[in-house]
Amino acid sequence: MKKRIILMALILLLYYSGCSLFHSPSWGEVNIETLNTITKIHFVDKDVGFLVTDGGEIFKFINGVWNKLTNPDATNSPLYDIASCNGNVYICGGDSIKAIVLKGQKDQDTISIISEFSGNSLAGITVLDTMNIWTCGGKKVYKYNETGFTVIYSIPEWRRMRLIKMYALSQTRMFVLGEGSSDTLSYLFKCDNDEWSDSSLNINQKFYDIFFLNRSTGYIVGQKMSVFYYTGSTFAKDNSFPSYDISFYAIHRSDINSGYIVGGVGSGLNTMIYSFDQGTWQKEEGIKNAVLKTVYSIDRNDVWTGGDNGKLFHKH
Repeated sequence: MKKRIILMALILLLYYSGCSLFHSPSWGEVNIETLNTITKIHFVDKDVGFLVTDGGEIFKFINGVWNKLTNPDATNSPLYDIASCNGNVYICGGDSIKAIVLKGQKDQDTISIISEFSGNSLAGITVLDTMNIWTCGGKKVYKYNETGFTVIYSIPEWRRMRLIKMYALSQTRMFVLGEGSSDTLSYLFKCDNDEWSDSSLNINQKFYDIFFLNRSTGYIVGQKMSVFYYTGSTFAKDNSFPSYDISFYAIHRSDINSGYIVGGVGSGLNTMIYSFDQGTWQKEEGIKNAVLKTVYSIDRNDVWTGGDNGKLFHKH
């Protein structure tokens, strides 16, 4: 009798702790009724998230469901990136003649326009607090002030390139990823104490995303399944990945022990997912026929990814 009681107590303990004996996390598709490309997924915390599409759609995840929010931009310009701080959510996008920055909040379902101005679409945004917001697009980097966004760095017009992603490590240090007109050329711009420098990442491929977990752990991912990691002063190639002609489009790590890289090629016949586990990146199966453009890892067993044709997947 005593042994039976101990056994039952152990089973209950394992059950309520979420032990994988009862549930093994797996990927499942989630329908949010859009055929546009999901360009960015971002979570404010484990319970509230946002995603945007290149059709100008905004969805909010709350109470376990994705709900479509009203976009105050009447033209529904494409939206490309999301960042948040202290419950405030910032979204950037635009088109060939207009740049736009939107703002939402964790505890509200209303989206507002905080800045709209002439210029190329904004492709990247990074936030430290409500007064330290940067965004980039076309050939310019902007910083927010009390009256809107002002240019803090501009690439000469003769340089055939555009800025696509950025990440601020502090008020005085940030990285900006630029895409050249060539199919095989990218640039990395660095700002240290208002001093800007750039270098060509000319290794016959383009890069699509930059991410930092902290000031010493960062990554750039791109064509041919390339992953570069931050050394503290520059980026070096991680040679553990094969060099297949498949692009990595996005990377996200929730902590030092977990993370995900996603991508694909063509019509999605070669969907690519790598997960970080016990210090190494390992190929993961579970999704087919999708070109994945964005990923957000809440933790190792709670991950969202999406991409072309409005395809959205959840691992839990």
